[in-house]
Amino acid sequence: MVDTGELEIFRHSLKSIVEEMGVTLQRTAYSTNIKIRRDHTCALFDADLRHIAQHDIAPQHIGSLVSVVPRNVPDWEDDLEPGDGILINDPYKGAVHLPDVMLISPLFHDGEIIGYAANSAHHVDIGGGTPGGIPNDSTELYAEGLIIPGVHAVEDWEYDENVLGFVLRNVREPKMRRGDYQAQMGANRIGERRFAELYESHGRESVESYLDELLDYTERRVRAAIEALPDGEYRARDEMDGDGVVDEPVELVLTLTVDGDELTIDFTGTAAENEGPLNCTPAMAFAGTMAVIMAFIGEDLPKNDGFYRSIETVTPEGTMVNPTYNRPVAGGWEIPMRAGDLVTKAFADAVPEETIAATKGIVCNVAYGGEDPRDDGDYVYYETVAGGYGGRAEKDGMDAVQTHFQNTANSPIEELEDELPVYVRRYELISDSEGAGRQRGGLGVRRDLEFYDHEASFSLLTDRTRSRPWGLFGGHAARPARFYRNPGTSEEEALASKSTTKLDPNDVVSVQTPGGGGYGDPLERDPQTVLADVRDGKVSAAKAEAEYGVVVDDDGVDAAATTALRRELGDAAAEGGGERR
Repeated sequence: MVDTGELEIFRHSLKSIVEEMGVTLQRTAYSTNIKIRRDHTCALFDADLRHIAQHDIAPQHIGSLVSVVPRNVPDWEDDLEPGDGILINDPYKGAVHLPDVMLISPLFHDGEIIGYAANSAHHVDIGGGTPGGIPNDSTELYAEGLIIPGVHAVEDWEYDENVLGFVLRNVREPKMRRGDYQAQMGANRIGERRFAELYESHGRESVESYLDELLDYTERRVRAAIEALPDGEYRARDEMDGDGVVDEPVELVLTLTVDGDELTIDFTGTAAENEGPLNCTPAMAFAGTMAVIMAFIGEDLPKNDGFYRSIETVTPEGTMVNPTYNRPVAGGWEIPMRAGDLVTKAFADAVPEETIAATKGIVCNVAYGGEDPRDDGDYVYYETVAGGYGGRAEKDGMDAVQTHFQNTANSPIEELEDELPVYVRRYELISDSEGAGRQRGGLGVRRDLEFYDHEASFSLLTDRTRSRPWGLFGGHAARPARFYRNPGTSEEEALASKSTTKLDPNDVVSVQTPGGGGYGDPLERDPQTVLADVRDGKVSAAKAEAEYGVVVDDDGVDAAATTALRRELGDAAAEGGGERR
């Protein structure tokens, strides 16, 4: 019998290993997307390919590592030596979209494999016709960049230059990409060192006993948490913008079935695979929903193989959550982001006090590149932009955050303007972008970039320009996404959510992300809280009246006028039998 105190110490020893791997990757990487935005994660697997620890910084990579390692390592394990590394990004071998490249390394102790260190990092460029790896009009995987099916790229902790050189010849800014690949190798080397130290400290028999108990303990906790949910089927659906090629909305459908201590996540009813890049692999669908499920049933629990044993994910073949071989997937992360919102919507009736209204609902992939006028060198950049979080039972949604599985950090203006030939002309919260509610949704973000003294390519691969983030329990929907070229001028041009635009020198592009939906009737919101939002510039006085029923004048809240207006708006809503819009 394993002592519970010792087990907890062992659990955190594993966690400290993957966290040190993550810090190593971040601090030695070259690109802003990894060293600042932290778009990477690290994990450990045991010799039986069970997932035993995960760096929590980028939950979206859970799906890729948990899927890729057990599926592909058996093809290599008999030939692996200490210091080896396998590089892979093939979506149809369990991975996600091509920019997320994984490195898998065996961990040896006394001449035997005792486990595997693995990491995934989002590379700013992976080749293909569009800088940044997010083509909006690809109709097959080959158009999206370099496909790495699993290659023996590292020997004795050194890259094979024939392999790495081939990769780097096919991407933009190869020097920066080289630095990021080296950082991935360094992270796994730290994993090897620390995991071997764990074996030396505890002994093989104790480590294996601890691992078995840790995974079983996690499973017991997860089953108990699922069993505490009301049994039943909970459904939700939403429409996404067109796929970048066919300009028609497509439907995403999710059913959650709670049956005792087991949970099924079922995408049956979801639209067929798309011609354009709005498709995701099963690993992506798993990651997007699992990150939100974890928040519901045990965010404090270890993230390992035991967590997934009582949860089944159904992704019907030939749909946009499980496309047929070599279909494009560049925009795939937009689907699991929306699926995360569908989890919270589906659980609204089951656990109303624990769920949230819709978030911004988009990853908001943005990429751009060109020739830097400062040194005539090529540049390429990728980022995602934050937005509003959904209102909650007792709290407003957060303003300007990455939601659900994203968790990537802000790209600071100073870093951006130093590294790239752009000026950030506006970076602000969008007034009135929230969904009104007793607890309002969070505000979206406006980010305007000026591309000075050069022509550039600017790509969007995102969504949510046609549908709005919904509210719950009487809360209102939020403002959708909007994108413009040269906003507020005679040359203003609206940009599609999936588009690539050739920019002239000194053009400005405005990225405006959605807010979050409101929770509860806005007429129940504290008038003084509405006043605070008006004074902060988050909500206009006009919207305060129209949706919150709060009349604001120079002295503050006009209490008598507010009482009368709220009565009037409430009566109108009762007569109309629906939400006030």
